This record gives sequence, C-alpha cells and structure tokens, in this order.
Amino acid sequence: MDILQKNIIKELGLENLPEDKREEVYLRISKIIYQNIIIRVVEILSEEEQDEFNKLLDEVAQEEGESDKVLEFLMAKINNFDDIVAEEIVRFKEESEGVMQELKKEE
Repeated sequence: MDILQKNIIKELGLENLPEDKREEVYLRISKIIYQNIIIRVVEILSEEEQDEFNKLLDEVAQEEGESDKVLEFLMAKINNFDDIVAEEIVRFKEESEGVMQELKKEE
C-alpha cells in the first residue's frame, strides 16, 4: 500500500471497512483526489516540465499500474507536493461531509 493510499484511507476513516469494500471505495475516491491534485500541480510546473509531464502521462496510459511514476515525477518537481496531497484529501473530506449533511437535512 503506497503512502497516498494510506493517507486517504486514514484521513477518510476507511480502516474499519472490510478489505474488499475499502479497496472499492478507495479506488473511487482516489480517482477524484488524484484528478484534483493533477489539476492543481500542472499550474505550478514550468512549460518544459508540463511537456515532460504530458509525455509521462502518455507513457503511463499505455502501461497498467504505472501511476507511481507520475507521483514520483511530481514529488521530484514540486517541493510542497506532500502538502498539496494532504490539502486535497482534507478538501475532499470536507466537501463529502458537507454533501452528507445536506442529504441528512433533506430526509
């Protein structure tokens, strides 16, 4: 289990779910968080780094399970990458809690 996965599972309180359900929920949530991270960090990269990043994304799209390469690239290029990841996880959690509270009000 990679560090991003551990952070998401811990921060969102998924530890107590059965393993198969936890994995399913993690995959759905991580896609959303991952996309938010990518959108945010692309703005930080220089044009040259963006070109390099796009090439990497093309390579990874053709290779199953190579998303670690993307994370490694971003960690190397962005000094506060870990902070951005943590912020996006918290933001997702807060937005999710807000949606859940709104749904409870409608009941």
